[in-house]
Amino acid sequence: MSGSVSGRSPLGVVWRRKKLLVLPGVTVAVVGGAAGLVVWAEVLLGGSLVLGVAGLVVLSFLAVFGHAALLIAAADALRGRPVGVGSSYGRAAGRVPGIAAWAPIGAAQLLGAVSVVGAAWSLGSYLVVPAMVLDGVGVRDAMRGSRETYRRDRAGFMQGTSVLATPFLLTFLPSVVVFFVGLTATDRRLGAMLVGCAGLFLGAGATVTASLFGVFRARLYLESKGAVVAAEPVSDVSPVE
Repeated sequence: MSGSVSGRSPLGVVWRRKKLLVLPGVTVAVVGGAAGLVVWAEVLLGGSLVLGVAGLVVLSFLAVFGHAALLIAAADALRGRPVGVGSSYGRAAGRVPGIAAWAPIGAAQLLGAVSVVGAAWSLGSYLVVPAMVLDGVGVRDAMRGSRETYRRDRAGFMQGTSVLATPFLLTFLPSVVVFFVGLTATDRRLGAMLVGCAGLFLGAGATVTASLFGVFRARLYLESKGAVVAAEPVSDVSPVE
């Protein structure tokens, strides 16, 4: 396979291209805010299955769209091209039909991820979004290609996904502890500050983890296609936004 990108570690790529942190940061903020609105609406209406399902699909669409922009930027970085935030979102917008088609499937994956079958399905479809976003492949063909790649390198998939989740895992438990301390604090101002800090800390961990996963996912897809990657990265200068 020519032009293997296996030597380009996700951490090194993100370290050189800080803009790869901006894209998932925006996604975390947008999806978090939208999730809050969905929960508020559910409480206000006393619980609604239709609203819950619709809200989950919308959240899935927002998350996949944000991840699509990150994949585009990560692929540019891996190929030694300039990384642009606005241009990545613009190119992701051109893939909205495919993203919209995948959103309900992504929502179903989220619900089934806790089961063994759901987890295997998620791993088997790991390269679907990169194929749709980077090459405009249809959902069915992208699923087939992703499953074939997963069968060839299951160990690489599992190892990469487990290691790259470390930033989120390290921030999750402390954030939960601080969050509940804030909720139970007698001083409302201090409690609000603690809850806010917990949210920011967890969001930071999720942002870093999402950036690493974006690079890892783009790299796996480029490797599966035998893409030629630049030997040296260029400076992190955006094209015209």
